[in-house]
Amino acid sequence: MRYHDFFNSIGTANKIEIFEEDFNEFTLEYSYSTIRLPTEETVKNILAEVKNSDICSVYLSIDQGEPIIIKDDNNFSSSFNDLNNLLSSHEEGEKINVKINIYKTSTNNQFHFYSKDCFFNYIKSFDSLSLANFFSSSVFNHTSKIYILINDFVGTLNSSKFFIAAQYQVEEEDYDYREKRITNITSNNHSSFFGKLKVLPEDFIFNGNGEMELSTLERFKRLGKILVISSIFDITDLTKENFYYKLNGYKSISESVDADNINIKNLDDFYNIYLWIYSSGSILDKIGLARNLISLHLRKNSTLELEGDVFESLKSSYKIYEKQNVKQYIEVRNKMSDQILDYGKRVASFTDNFANGFQKSALSLVTFFSSLIVTRILATPKNNSDFIMYSTLITLVFIGITLVYMIISRYELNEQESRFKKSYEDFKKRYTDLLTEEDIARILNNDEEHNSDLLYIKKKKKWYTTLWIVVLVLIFIATIIYYICGNAAQTLPENILPKPKFI
Repeated sequence: MRYHDFFNSIGTANKIEIFEEDFNEFTLEYSYSTIRLPTEETVKNILAEVKNSDICSVYLSIDQGEPIIIKDDNNFSSSFNDLNNLLSSHEEGEKINVKINIYKTSTNNQFHFYSKDCFFNYIKSFDSLSLANFFSSSVFNHTSKIYILINDFVGTLNSSKFFIAAQYQVEEEDYDYREKRITNITSNNHSSFFGKLKVLPEDFIFNGNGEMELSTLERFKRLGKILVISSIFDITDLTKENFYYKLNGYKSISESVDADNINIKNLDDFYNIYLWIYSSGSILDKIGLARNLISLHLRKNSTLELEGDVFESLKSSYKIYEKQNVKQYIEVRNKMSDQILDYGKRVASFTDNFANGFQKSALSLVTFFSSLIVTRILATPKNNSDFIMYSTLITLVFIGITLVYMIISRYELNEQESRFKKSYEDFKKRYTDLLTEEDIARILNNDEEHNSDLLYIKKKKKWYTTLWIVVLVLIFIATIIYYICGNAAQTLPENILPKPKFI
């Protein structure tokens, strides 16, 4: 049983007192001169049609008296007894009010409407700025699509942000691009309101076979056109009453128009230009060219209407522009490639310095230690124990110095690596004025060479550090063995090791 059928089943209404719905509540109230007592089954059928998570109540009152409230709870029968008593006290001429009220809850960005007419009226109650602010509010989760499910809606309507239908259907979502596009729009235009919103023009451009009231659809389209204009023109400002825009092209145009009377004619042309600007390529070049051509084709004394096929003219003009700039593009690309080669040479240079430091220090230490061994074997100092002691101490000092040198070398390599990373990022930023991020990523092969250089540095550092430590440990162990074996060969009273002269 539908709600209007319920009201008709209990009598002939004088008028509808309230018929409204928003995203939180649905209210429908009729007034009667007299009614037939509804059955418990009739009321239960009405309550059963409510979505599980929503709370429905039926209110019946006489004039301004205290209402009887019927809910689907344990007091259902008791409430019906109270209703019988209320109606039995009704006198001729007194107005009987019957109201259905539903408090709605939403989950997973799904919002339920019980009446399409109420939904249409609710949307039309907003001006363009208020509508944009509402759909940017915390009522919605802006990281996923918004599903508006309307009981008596026919067909489906789908946009980038909204899906409108009678029943839930899973829709593909592409939300990765949204944050970046909003940033691109706000950085290329001066708008008093766009940066505060979480909606885009494509959110209000619907496709599908859904049957939406024309005036409601125009409300969405008008907001879409305002957002498109704000994404292309130089300066825009939107209030509840007026929409101000300024366009600096071949001609400078500025005007303030009634926000609710903007003609949605040419919306497709403006929308195609908007998508062309922000989908790929150099936004700065495209938007500059678009502003020039729009300023020549904007109809005078109109609410943002275009003369001629501006979009086709724009594409043709851009092809000519691209041909003129191909040579410059190739030069920039070659220059970037040369700099990438220089970065590779820098990596090879400071990793080679690190490796050479190891080789020189290790060779010096091994040569020194070997000379001690040779001296120990070939020479016969008078005080052999003193020689062993002094040579061991000197070797340990050399090991300590080499260890410190290794730590300093690693520190310098880490510093050079950090400077290399920062230099590379600065190098990329310098070209953002000439190329888009997509072009830069393509030329640099998505940083593949850079990441390979960083991996090379990491491997070199790990390999030579390990080798360095192994050499130092081996020489340290050999020094200890040298010291112990050298003193063990001496014949000393009571097996006491000799003390050096300075002790």
